[in-house]
Amino acid sequence: MPASLYSYTLELSNDLEANNMKTMQAHTMNLAGTSYEIGYGLGKMYANIPPLRALHTQGAAFGDEKIKEAADLFDRWCPGLTNELHGFADALEVPAKQIFFYSMTYLLPRCSQVALLPSRTADGKPLVARNYEFSHEAEDFCLVKTAVKGKYAHLGTSVLSFGRDDGLNEHGLSVTQSSCGFPVGALPYMRSPALKGLQFWAVIRALLENCKDVSEALAYLEGMPIAYNVNLLLMDKAGNAALFETLDGRSAFKRIGPDTAEQFLFATNHAVLPELIPNEPGVMVHSAKRYDYIQNRLAVKGGLTRTDLKEMLLSGYPDGLCCHYYEEYFGTTKSMVISPADGTVELCWGGREENGWDTYDISQPLQNGTRNIEISLEKAAPGTYDYQRR
Repeated sequence: MPASLYSYTLELSNDLEANNMKTMQAHTMNLAGTSYEIGYGLGKMYANIPPLRALHTQGAAFGDEKIKEAADLFDRWCPGLTNELHGFADALEVPAKQIFFYSMTYLLPRCSQVALLPSRTADGKPLVARNYEFSHEAEDFCLVKTAVKGKYAHLGTSVLSFGRDDGLNEHGLSVTQSSCGFPVGALPYMRSPALKGLQFWAVIRALLENCKDVSEALAYLEGMPIAYNVNLLLMDKAGNAALFETLDGRSAFKRIGPDTAEQFLFATNHAVLPELIPNEPGVMVHSAKRYDYIQNRLAVKGGLTRTDLKEMLLSGYPDGLCCHYYEEYFGTTKSMVISPADGTVELCWGGREENGWDTYDISQPLQNGTRNIEISLEKAAPGTYDYQRR
């Protein structure tokens, strides 16, 4: 698996001796300009760091035919991304087909996510809460504000620099994700993709850059070839939300709003929409436990505060949503509370309250920076990754 673009390539992690802790570095980055200018600027930055350059240019086995297929997909659904990748390649003085991002096969995220309409929050504003579980060695640990000319500015965390795990854009559209069912990829223990298509991080960036609200996002997703099995949770500042699920080439969605009986949506790592449940009768134990935990917490009457949501995100599994099994690709790399109405993202790295919650505003400049964080390396209990019947 590829190591973190920053912690591995810049050698920014150190073991702490006594308590199985690890110090990482998290980053903020501001990107603005045309697609080509953004890519070229990143390439110039990485060109002077040999390990980082090597990591991003290990995709030589991705042939011309596949590059064309990928570029065709990008140009149709993620306009501008091809130019960004070409700018990056030009700065590094390598063929575009050598850029590792094109392969798009190596990620294995889990994650939990919750969308609450104003009626279910203490401050009467829509809120999104999400955890992202992955490996500390394959995580960018980077929050990026991106403003491509002609597209909507957005604030989100990056995947291989060019993709996005999640985010909030200038119009108040929030997009988060979790894997749906058994993860898709090329490795032997992963499910083969059922179609040629986009990985989730390209889909999320396309939605953030091209859609203002949930209605536009659902329309944009119509017909989009998505190869990854994913739960996309969409929320806008007007208090509309939708859960969009894909599973082996099939898709379905559920939408809620101010006038619907249901006032919240949530997902972990299995299909919950009736159209897709028959295609995935098994559920991983950890996904079922986290799903039940969220359901029980949301069943209480009254509005939830942001503090309540943060407590849910950082409470330890199985009596919460936070996991520290990083070496098993199931460690909480980041937790977020997003307010589409306020245009803010509250972010905690590493699943640890000690790392602090930082608040970022989509309307304000994002300063480039680096800070130390700590993560705790633990082992999951036996049976955590077993499958159970519904």
